[in-house]
Amino acid sequence: MHNRLWIAGILAASPILALSPAAFPASNEAGCVRTTAGARHNQRLFTSLMRRKDAEAEHTLSVYQVERVKARDIKPVTNPVVCERAALAYGRAVRQHDPSRRVHIVRVGDRYIVVDPAFIPDDYHRAVTFDSTFVRPLAVVAE
Repeated sequence: MHNRLWIAGILAASPILALSPAAFPASNEAGCVRTTAGARHNQRLFTSLMRRKDAEAEHTLSVYQVERVKARDIKPVTNPVVCERAALAYGRAVRQHDPSRRVHIVRVGDRYIVVDPAFIPDDYHRAVTFDSTFVRPLAVVAE
């Protein structure tokens, strides 16, 4: 009986252990964070802005330096190469070099909105807009 409980406990804990940080240790390389609620929030925000036609939506799009695109052209980015380039470019843009920075990225048309989910001073949100070269920031937004 005791052995059956022990085996049942191991089987019950396997999914938890498989998805834990022990199975996926944190990397010391720049890149993307796993999908988070913040990334989905930003994707929904830009999708909403594309549907709205009011002055506030126009102003927000101009601040982020993005053009109006179709909703299907707004996607989260998970490509490791793009994530690493974006994370390093984000660090250069905000003058905080961190070789292990993790960001989340939303592609809006041909622009990339890069956000560091760890940056939360006084409940502000900071995002940097880049084109596909990630050489210079097109917009740095703190709101």
